[in-house]
Amino acid sequence: METPIAETDDGAMVGMSYVLNEEAQLAQVWSAQDQAEYEQGGQEIAARFSTVRQRLEGLRTQANTVWERFVSLVLERILSQQVHEFLDEIDGEIQTLTQHLTEIDCEMDRIRARVHERRRVLAEKITLLEPLAHRTSTQNHLNMMLARVEGLEAYLLGRKDVPPQSYDLHYKRHTNASGDLSYLRVRLLTTRIALIAANRSQQLSRFDARLSESLLEAEQYKAELAMLTARIECMSELSRYWLMYLDIVLGKMDDQ
Repeated sequence: METPIAETDDGAMVGMSYVLNEEAQLAQVWSAQDQAEYEQGGQEIAARFSTVRQRLEGLRTQANTVWERFVSLVLERILSQQVHEFLDEIDGEIQTLTQHLTEIDCEMDRIRARVHERRRVLAEKITLLEPLAHRTSTQNHLNMMLARVEGLEAYLLGRKDVPPQSYDLHYKRHTNASGDLSYLRVRLLTTRIALIAANRSQQLSRFDARLSESLLEAEQYKAELAMLTARIECMSELSRYWLMYLDIVLGKMDDQ
């Protein structure tokens, strides 16, 4: 993308209008408020991840305790004829754990949706920055300014030891030094805008990479959650198995 600068008497005004337009575009793409909101949002997501991590650790400890009680005491309770009360107690704890795990699962889905939305916004802003930053990908822009400087130098000093192309840029296309200076000013301003846009695009790409890492962290928590849920469901199935088995045994004893 090149900023058109008309080679006319009012070329400076035309060029500056493009500069002002591009500066306005740059300010709209990523402002200080956008930066503050991004940092605040990042802190919010980190805090929610921390809460999920703490809750998962607590639930894992509770599940381990319930499992140890279940495997170590179920036979003892069967022999003491207290198994129904024991399994009912275990079932209550399992239901509580299941409810908490469901809450964490829903929270992880909300966090992932939040991260995906933030990545979508960043992708849109990076796309808007690309046209402003594109000119820094070639040397043509700088070469044109260098040639204009050499031409201006030749005009002011009356020198002939400059490339003919640079000399002609002044005499064939401009008749006064102010035109060259206006041209250089506009080109320098648009180049500065391009450099800022390119740096900002790289910054937003780094932000996006961090959000991508957050999604990987979320997937890890989801995997841990699935394993813990499977363990609790296993206890629930074993508890139902024992109850059905005892109902069958006791039913046969009553028949006798």
